Amino acid sequence: MAVFQLTKSSIEPLPETSFIRHGIRERTDLQRLLKANVSVVAPKVLIIAEEFGEWEDSKRRIDLLGVDRDAKLVVIELKRDDEGGHMELQAIRYAAMVSTMGFDHAARLYQSLLDKRSEQADARQKLLEFLEWDQPGDGVFAQEVRIVLVAADFSKELTTSALWLCNEYELDIRCVRMKPYALDSQVIVDVQQIVPLPEAEAYQVRLREQAIARRESIRQSGAPTGYWFVNVGDDANSDRSWDDRKRYGFMSAGGGPEWIDAMRKLKPGDQFFAYAVGAGYVGYGSVTTEAVPFAEFRLPGNGKKLVEMELTVRPHAENLKDPTRCDWCVAVKWFKTLDRDKGMLRHHAHRGTVCQIRRKNVVDDLLQSFGTEPSSRATS
Repeated sequence: MAVFQLTKSSIEPLPETSFIRHGIRERTDLQRLLKANVSVVAPKVLIIAEEFGEWEDSKRRIDLLGVDRDAKLVVIELKRDDEGGHMELQAIRYAAMVSTMGFDHAARLYQSLLDKRSEQADARQKLLEFLEWDQPGDGVFAQEVRIVLVAADFSKELTTSALWLCNEYELDIRCVRMKPYALDSQVIVDVQQIVPLPEAEAYQVRLREQAIARRESIRQSGAPTGYWFVNVGDDANSDRSWDDRKRYGFMSAGGGPEWIDAMRKLKPGDQFFAYAVGAGYVGYGSVTTEAVPFAEFRLPGNGKKLVEMELTVRPHAENLKDPTRCDWCVAVKWFKTLDRDKGMLRHHAHRGTVCQIRRKNVVDDLLQSFGTEPSSRATS
């Protein structure tokens, strides 16, 4: 769609131009300008590195590397031409390479960038302030990597690939078009996010959920292994704590009949693996009691009421007296637990709160990773 110049006497389209024609270079101009104002293509992102390439046997470098408010890394790749080339494949490689980066590493990169700018500032503190954390352990850093591709235009092949990766594989990949127009001696830039279209993002989410449901249906089509998947439910928007579950020996779910019924599927003797979203599997244990409402649950061993204990958070505290909304709890004997930042095998995640694991290879991987054999045979 054209960009128009409006005057009192006419409305005329501005002629399209190119960055090359106006001598605007990719690295020394576009990259430099976007580094100074990255919100043009990626709002609420802090740039922590430029031309990042700390890996062996590779001369490739990430144009701009940032962090967003959710502590996700953001890989930003720039092209000044009209095709974008194979930049989506390049960006995926980069995303994989930085996916294990921790907070301390990111802070060191950011400090190098600030030093290069001759800014007298503590990068570690600035990064904490940006994330609104008091200390590095206040959240999970780099649990996901986002990709932002920026070009004057994109080929159909590239946008199709980006949509497929977004819908089928939940990759947060965006294509932002920066199309230049000439206005006398000036260059006017029309900036548009074209994948996914902002007005169609809700639709894209539904498509992605449908694809996930299809894959989960296939994943769950085998025979039960006798082991269960249980979601810890302690993501950023939750009022639950994995540390509380480790300390007191329980698992819970609630908020409505769907989640309560899921927790009530678990019976004494069922062995399960606890999964924390964004972290991976963090616990392996066995259920020792039927599920009961949170206010009625007593700790295994001493019989004290959980509601009377010192907890980090109280799940659905406003609904403690409502058995249709409050969390329901089962007692757990833990065979092995991990801190959240040591979670494993995120790629073996399931969807939902509680479900049977039907793939033997998943159970084999989990048992091997936890290094703990079941104390008794798993029930089916």
